[in-house]
Amino acid sequence: MSIYLLLVYFAFIALMNSFGICLPQDDVQSVPLSPNKNWDAQFVEMLAGSGIDFVHENGARGERYVVEPMSSGIALFDFDGDGLIDIYFVNGSILNPSPNQIDASEVKPKNRLYRNQGNWRFADVTDSAGVGDVSYGLGAVAGDYDNDGDMDLYVSNFGPNVFYENNGDGSFSAWPSNSLISNGSKFSAGVCFVDIDRDGNLDLYVANYQKFTFDKHFQQRIGDYLFHPGPKDFPAEDHFLYRNLGDGSFDDISNDAGIRVSPNPGMGVIAGDFNGDDAPDIFVANDSFSNFLFINDGTGKFTEDAAISGVAIDRAGRANGNMGVEVADLNGDLLVDFFTTTYQDEMPVLYRQIVDGVFEDATHISKIEPTLYPHVSWGVGLEDFDNDADKDVYIACGHFLDNIRFIDDRTKVKVKNYLLQNDGSGRFFDVTNLGGDALQLEESSRGAGFDDLDNDGRIDIVVLNSGAKPQLLRNQATSKYSSVAQNKWLQIQLIGSQSNRDAAGAKVMVQTDRGKQIAMVHLGRGYQSHYGTRLHFGLGEANTATIHITWPSGKSSTHSAGSLNSIQQIVEPK
Repeated sequence: MSIYLLLVYFAFIALMNSFGICLPQDDVQSVPLSPNKNWDAQFVEMLAGSGIDFVHENGARGERYVVEPMSSGIALFDFDGDGLIDIYFVNGSILNPSPNQIDASEVKPKNRLYRNQGNWRFADVTDSAGVGDVSYGLGAVAGDYDNDGDMDLYVSNFGPNVFYENNGDGSFSAWPSNSLISNGSKFSAGVCFVDIDRDGNLDLYVANYQKFTFDKHFQQRIGDYLFHPGPKDFPAEDHFLYRNLGDGSFDDISNDAGIRVSPNPGMGVIAGDFNGDDAPDIFVANDSFSNFLFINDGTGKFTEDAAISGVAIDRAGRANGNMGVEVADLNGDLLVDFFTTTYQDEMPVLYRQIVDGVFEDATHISKIEPTLYPHVSWGVGLEDFDNDADKDVYIACGHFLDNIRFIDDRTKVKVKNYLLQNDGSGRFFDVTNLGGDALQLEESSRGAGFDDLDNDGRIDIVVLNSGAKPQLLRNQATSKYSSVAQNKWLQIQLIGSQSNRDAAGAKVMVQTDRGKQIAMVHLGRGYQSHYGTRLHFGLGEANTATIHITWPSGKSSTHSAGSLNSIQQIVEPK
């Protein structure tokens, strides 16, 4: 499709939307939504007795600083290489404390790393690992930047960011606070590792939010009530792209790479091939401004194409208060779709890919739960929670305005998170009330992570709640005869040899006797978080599977899955 025809198409859609006319996009609009099967995956709270005693600190003391609502994300990754996914919680701190708020004997809030010991027991190894940053934390990403076989950790802060290099012995070494990739003293947000030029070295994208300092602080007034300032009340900060030189150092290539466009306040970030040309692109969810979609020309040079691709704004022509972003094939057409979480009075948006690199807002026709509209949504996961071979959706929700009840009684600071089941065709229905008592908790959630924490073949959930304890949700079947217990699965851990060792940017297609699925390896995703490096495929009633891999190096390989219901490690052929 030519650029001219695309412009005409999107202009026509915008004109129809301006008159309140929703064009029929396919025949699913007239089909009543009903479950394709019963939902029997149950989530059980495992925090008590787990050894996890983390409590989040958002810094809220009544001043209503703009940074307070944004904290924090989480990182799920195997830091010690034992095959079990560990948990890193990013924490906030007290903001601009006055003398009467400082207690010399008080232990400062810090980020916490919990080592997975198996059987839902976790050990706090923050101090021995050396990763207990006490800055005001926003996000995190893990990746093996030096290809030495262990995952390093990057944390974004309000203030200098922190890079922890994994020593391979259970400990990390923090780079100096004045290193280039500490990103100065800015208000950072989502971060991701991406091999932009496919040279085998992980590069680093840092999304920044605003040029905010405490001396610029003010409070918004609506009637008799005070509120936090918002994304349009301070100038947006530039974003940065750092190229990994392969010798233990990075170079700032933001201008030369083409990502230094007019700045928007960035939040969630994800990288991958989003237009089918095998080069890794970068999507940035921007708050109350149009999103960024940086398209890679294959050499590490980018063009910002969100508007022409159809993902800059929603179908009503509105730039949403975008928070997190995820990517998956939601309707089984082997094209990845974007899902963004948003502010109140905005629906989360499902951008469905209709041809390579062209997307449409399919939120309405996909039947995304309309009761999400009044709430603020943050973390998001597109995962096959019931292993029936299609991706479901988990959405973390919660407001931050302590006075919200005086201006809007449809939402609250603390609300339930949402679980939406895919009916197999990319349409969804709300199964939150069917997923167990643990899903009924009302909190103000932020980052969420999704991984198989006990290696039983089902995706579990970790949720960071602002100013509160987290949730540790085990995904289990109601009985051994339930469909989620009977459905098969496959997990794939890729190891690059010519590519970067994490195989970030790899594309995997699993072909079974029941159909095909695709997935990509991402380092950094959701709401300022990291998870899912080990790819998970629910296979339903399939009996056989073949794995087709396109590696970041450009190599392709095909492998027999052999036994299903297994975790398989595949090394890139040399």
